[in-house]
Amino acid sequence: MTNNIIIDEQSLKVKFSGYTLDDYETFIRCKLLPESELDYDAEADSYTITAPARFAPLLGVKTGKEGKAGLPFASHLFDYQSFVVKRALEARRFAAWLDTGLGKTHVFLEWARQVSANGNVLILSPLQVIPQTRKIAAEYFDLRIKRLDSLIELRNWCMSGKGIGICNYEKMIPGVLPELRYLAGLVADESSLLKTGGGVIKWNLIKSARGIEYKLSCTATPAPNEVMEYASQASFLEKLRTEGEILWTYFIRNKRGDWQVKPHAREAFYRFMVSWSVYMRNPAVFGFQDILSTLPPPDIREYQIEITPEQREHMHFFQTKNGKGMFNDRAGVKERSKLSQIAKGFIYLTGEAQRKSILIHSQKPDYVADLAEHDLADGLQVIIWTVFDAESEIVALKLVERGIEAGVLTGSMPWADRQAVLDAFLSGKVRVIISKAQLIGYGLNLQNCRSMIFSGFDDSFERMYQAIRRAYRFGQTETVRVHVPYIPELEGMIFENVQGKERQFMEDVGMQERYYREALGL
Repeated sequence: MTNNIIIDEQSLKVKFSGYTLDDYETFIRCKLLPESELDYDAEADSYTITAPARFAPLLGVKTGKEGKAGLPFASHLFDYQSFVVKRALEARRFAAWLDTGLGKTHVFLEWARQVSANGNVLILSPLQVIPQTRKIAAEYFDLRIKRLDSLIELRNWCMSGKGIGICNYEKMIPGVLPELRYLAGLVADESSLLKTGGGVIKWNLIKSARGIEYKLSCTATPAPNEVMEYASQASFLEKLRTEGEILWTYFIRNKRGDWQVKPHAREAFYRFMVSWSVYMRNPAVFGFQDILSTLPPPDIREYQIEITPEQREHMHFFQTKNGKGMFNDRAGVKERSKLSQIAKGFIYLTGEAQRKSILIHSQKPDYVADLAEHDLADGLQVIIWTVFDAESEIVALKLVERGIEAGVLTGSMPWADRQAVLDAFLSGKVRVIISKAQLIGYGLNLQNCRSMIFSGFDDSFERMYQAIRRAYRFGQTETVRVHVPYIPELEGMIFENVQGKERQFMEDVGMQERYYREALGL
């Protein structure tokens, strides 16, 4: 089979006539094009594949538009940040797994600045992080990033706009956006959402982004040894044909049914990983500048609160009703959630569409309010982390009883109102905010806060880790107090679960950094 590739400003055409093995690779690459049309000329016995010109690099064809990057790197970058940007540009499709506080925003902004020499670059980001990202871009890079607030605006900008744009991930909910393929580059900030199997945003994003020449995936807390994290990120970056490919090539199930790297395949696996990703929690481990040695460790304080008779009665009733008896250790996620509600001083009524609740006497809300009052008296700003809306309301009322007004953030709040509360907290006008970790626990820099109280926490170690890292991060010069009050009978299982995950996470991180360092030859 011989082939002829013709390319112009709008399209590329690949014509096949005859059959030899020499051009089999081109044939395979054509099959992987994100979109194409096939025509057959019966008289000439030839096939012609037509696709948009922007997919020419997928066939190994140089268009003259590649590699225009090469601007001097921003002078303020740390050595490890420049190293990551350089590797990401060389790989073109890359995952930067940098721990919270290591400045991944600076990394992807520099990467976007470089790639924007080739065309439009879009940054996908959580909504609450967008103002912070645009501020950093203006202050440190002299970049004016276009905020794209509507789906129509996003579609039009991808095809005819210029420079760097930013929008929130929810723009991917309605469906696949073929306009994204006009981009020169795409950044997925806080990309851990890609590991959510079957999510609408995940699959629409992966399908929409196929064929984009430059892609950068950034997240601070990828789970070490989490197979689906690797598979989803590699799928987004088009490093695999299918997500299952990474499983069968490098992994095997252990006796517990968990996936783990095959012992004989570990070296090959990490050679594969470093070709398109970097994992870094402490730059000094890799021989780069030690920026974390002066960071004061957080002051973590745990408190055990006594259960009230009313709480114990509700606990026993709930356990008996659900057939658990006195064996709390058998409780599943739903059961632990109910026990957690009881600990906070309420319980949601089942079957109620409006999430009505009844109050239960608990010492915990007063304990949380007392901790906040004490730290406020010490001149600290406070974040109170909650899990439930009813919990937030109860804690807010306890603060009001003490003459303390707090900004309460909920998922139902209009975004403008939520941002106003955040701005007031950052400026110091509001001294206390109450929020869930999933609302402001990712991406934001809240170093003005030096006190955190976990009124509520769930089984996710990642959420607690991320929440603490809003204030405990590079640049923080003061000790951050982290208060964890809990009722052992009601929340002990969850707390022990989180602690177990933390121990495993730290152990896995150490091994992960070592394997990456060895594979990089550093």
